[in-house]
Amino acid sequence: MRRIALLALALLSAAALVTFPAWSSGWESSRYATTILRDMLVLAIFALSLDLLVGSAGLPSLGHAAFFGGGAYAAAIATQRLGSDDLLVGLGAAVLVSALLAFLIGLFAVRAAGIFFLMLTLAFAQLVFAVAFQAVDLTGGSNGFSGVHRPTFLGLDFNAPETLFGLVATLFVLVVLLVWRIRTSTYGRALVGVRENERRMRALGYDTTRLKLSAFVLAGAIAGIGGALSAWSLRFVSTNDVGVARSIEGFVSVLIGGTGTLAGPIVGAIAVLYIERVLPSSIAFAETVLGVVFIVFVVAARQGIVGLARSAFVRVRS
Repeated sequence: MRRIALLALALLSAAALVTFPAWSSGWESSRYATTILRDMLVLAIFALSLDLLVGSAGLPSLGHAAFFGGGAYAAAIATQRLGSDDLLVGLGAAVLVSALLAFLIGLFAVRAAGIFFLMLTLAFAQLVFAVAFQAVDLTGGSNGFSGVHRPTFLGLDFNAPETLFGLVATLFVLVVLLVWRIRTSTYGRALVGVRENERRMRALGYDTTRLKLSAFVLAGAIAGIGGALSAWSLRFVSTNDVGVARSIEGFVSVLIGGTGTLAGPIVGAIAVLYIERVLPSSIAFAETVLGVVFIVFVVAARQGIVGLARSAFVRVRS
């Protein structure tokens, strides 16, 4: 009965999320709320992909924006060069390019560990940033890639904000299901084993380098989905999408929300974007608030918001 109740709750939550523009249309700030929530979902997809590395495989990357931005550029350029706004063309290009980029970077990065892995991912991301900045004819360089066409699929046009939100929310739900399936699978448990004790996993016969590389590619492909959605949402792609600031935004979302959990990156992304986009209308030092919140969670609450909520729930029940 408990599983049925949880499944019903999950289905109702997903339906409520996808139809948010419809049932919130009576709100005075419905359009603004839809835009903010849409951007939160895009960041949540990015954070979920990063947590596959940080939370599951124990690979803290500071270059994950290379795959987010790679997916954004790929979706924008492919639809323009191929003259097709089909959803599968743009999304397929984003996933393919991001996965290939992650594979090439991962071949070198996953052989390192600790601070060396962190610095390698950062260095490769800066290399991608430099290419995006200098390839003016392809990416627009410092001016960015503007006028990105929103996709269509089976006669459905996603130009309207409401239908675009439905696309973002639907892909978000699918990504959550995918990440949940990965985490609960034998493969996901093997990644956790690599995180906890890589030497023991090798002794058990696992090819840990291949496991880490596969996680790197998978995380890159999912980040590419977020990048494509960002390009369509903003109708613009810039070098900021592959920059270190984007990587840090995803990293902070994961750490604030709670690593190694399904809900953590989502909650963290909502918190980060709320502080960045909504809070400045109330206070003038929102960026300082984000920094303080990050420091507090790193120093005093490393389990994140979800971890704190779990601990509080356990204490209440006991």
